Amino acid sequence: MKSGMRKSARNSHMTQNFHMVCVVAMARNRVIGDGNDLIWHLPGDLKRVKQMTMGCPLIMGRRTFDSIGRALPGRLSVVMTRDKSWQADGAVPVASLAVAIDVAKDWLIEQKTGENRLILFGGGQIYKAGLPYCKTIEATFVDAEPSLGVEFPPFDRREWNDKLVQQFAPEGDLPGFSYHQLTRKRDALSLKSVSYTHLT
Repeated sequence: MKSGMRKSARNSHMTQNFHMVCVVAMARNRVIGDGNDLIWHLPGDLKRVKQMTMGCPLIMGRRTFDSIGRALPGRLSVVMTRDKSWQADGAVPVASLAVAIDVAKDWLIEQKTGENRLILFGGGQIYKAGLPYCKTIEATFVDAEPSLGVEFPPFDRREWNDKLVQQFAPEGDLPGFSYHQLTRKRDALSLKSVSYTHLT
C-alpha cells in the first residue's frame, strides 16, 4: 500500500464502524478440529461460510490456512504466525492480532464496498485471542463429542442472545447439526483496544 493510501486508510479507521464476527463449527464439547483439518464435512456448510464471508478479510492462524490449502477467492487471508519467514500466495502474514485488524481494516477501506465485518476464522488460539472483540458468532453446532481435538475457548452462552437459524437431523454417517447466530448482550471489547503484543 502506498504511503498516501495508507494515511487515508488510517484516517478512515476513525470514521468507519468496523466489527469482528467469529465464524466457527464446533462439537458439543467445543472441539473444532484435530489440529490439521475439520473432523466432519457437513453438506452445505462450506457454501454457507462462503456466502457469509465473501468480500471480507479472514483472520486466521497458519495451521488453519494450511488446512484450507490456499487463499480463498474474493476474500483477504490475514495469517497470524510466529514464523517471520512464512509466506504464501495471496496471504498476508502478521505477528499480532492488532496488526491483523489493521491490515483487515485497510483492505476493507480499499475495496470501497461499505463492508465493515472482519471475520475471525480460527483456529483455537486465534479464537481465544479474538473472541472478546467479537460482537457476533456465526456458529455451526455439531451433535458430536470427539474425544480429542483442538477446542474453541470456553464461553458463557448466557451472555449471548442465541438465535437458531436452521437445524438438520442426522443422516447416515452424518451427525445432526444446527446453525446459530449468537449476539452479545453487552458490547464486545473495542477493536481499538487490541494489544500489539506479538505471538509467543
